[in-house]
Amino acid sequence: MQHPRLVFMRHGETEWNLAGRAQGHLNSPLTQAGRQQAQRLGEILARELGSPDGFDQMASPIGRVQETVANIRQHFDLQPLATDLLKEIDLGQLSGLTKPEMIERFPAHMAGKPDHDWYFGAPGGETLADLRERASRWLGTLSRPTIAVAHGQIGKVIRGICLGLDDAQILRLKEPQGVVHVIEDGAEEIWT
Repeated sequence: MQHPRLVFMRHGETEWNLAGRAQGHLNSPLTQAGRQQAQRLGEILARELGSPDGFDQMASPIGRVQETVANIRQHFDLQPLATDLLKEIDLGQLSGLTKPEMIERFPAHMAGKPDHDWYFGAPGGETLADLRERASRWLGTLSRPTIAVAHGQIGKVIRGICLGLDDAQILRLKEPQGVVHVIEDGAEEIWT
């Protein structure tokens, strides 16, 4: 299924990103580096798009994304509508924990999971299938080119769906901060 052109960004680095603490639906403020990343996103959008004319704009309502949007706005007129469909994965009982705390409290869940695979199916949290369904619902609402600001895990699932990837390929996608992903016609370009 083809989707309208998507210009997608992840929020800037947060205090909890730096501390290695899982956020999920919880929030942590941006670091100084995160604010600079967000302002850089605004500069990239201004350089590549000039204005938001012709684009719908949407964002996660979680504070770190809203803080990112405020910093983007210093260089690019971004006024996104907030939607819960773009919230980060719900991490259930892993929310707010560091990886060592997760391993201590939930050893069976954490055992043998590479990268960030432990995000999916956390005790009381969302699975990859849940996130894929939510991302698909959001993509189904798009009727025009769209600029979106959200999070790493929901972002890689959205990008993976648009690129036609299977679950294993989605799990291996990276979710960098400070770059703009442009997905159109089943291909991705990254603006830096």
